[in-house]
Amino acid sequence: MRKFDVLVLGGGVGGMMSAIYAKRRGKNVAIIEEMMLGGVLWSIEKIENFPSYSEVSGATLAENFIKQIKHLGIKTISDEIIDVDFSSENKILVGKKEKYSAKSVIIASGLTYNKLGSNEDEFLGRGVSYCAVCDANFYKDKAVVVASRKGSGIKGALELAEVCKSVTILDSEDMSIYAKHNKNEKIKIISNVKALKVVGEKKLESVTFKVEDKEEKIVTSALFVELGKKPNTSLFKALKLDENGYILADEYMETSIKKVFAVGDIRAGKLKQLVCACSDGAIAGQNA
Repeated sequence: MRKFDVLVLGGGVGGMMSAIYAKRRGKNVAIIEEMMLGGVLWSIEKIENFPSYSEVSGATLAENFIKQIKHLGIKTISDEIIDVDFSSENKILVGKKEKYSAKSVIIASGLTYNKLGSNEDEFLGRGVSYCAVCDANFYKDKAVVVASRKGSGIKGALELAEVCKSVTILDSEDMSIYAKHNKNEKIKIISNVKALKVVGEKKLESVTFKVEDKEEKIVTSALFVELGKKPNTSLFKALKLDENGYILADEYMETSIKKVFAVGDIRAGKLKQLVCACSDGAIAGQNA
């Protein structure tokens, strides 16, 4: 069994920042990441709201973080954690490859976005986005489309309507009542949409879909997939969660179990942004 002072589960921005702060305190720390450090950053084409950058690609930001991780000598472990035991002073994590023990654990496992199940991932960062708040400004004065289910895209559409020329909500259910009472002239709603598909070559150019078995097409600059999301908390049922399954944590990022912390998108909180994950990670790493 490999033993550490601090183990960080997840190599996204929150996880890396947690490890940086813990390491600077002299802790024996490691990041466990199933895929690769950087997480969602690798799929973001352009970022305009990260401190000190007027504009930066997600890949560049990920590379800069990784350089800092290596410079500090922070260990990174490629493994998938399949079970945890937080019941004793030393926290036990069971991976597919090895077992691990730590005095403190920082959970930075992030979210899983609900997907169309179509071809949207082929155009991720090239016209397809899962975050209206993050990417609305890239499509200022442009026509955009929102994929929705039972009204899940309404909030995102309202955000987009503040900067975009027009917003078309394509909802899989009957949204006729909402459409009737919609007061925003920029927003159009189409109900009972099926078989939504992205069309384009190097980037998104249009979307096709069916309504009552009739195929239709909309030329658009972007498709925002707003089908909801869920935190990756299936392993952490022993912790207190909110009504949506997010981990509850205090001002020190500590959860309902002592020396177990939660940071970033997996933590209960209204704003899911890179800078928020950085802040969470700094606090958790300082206290772990």
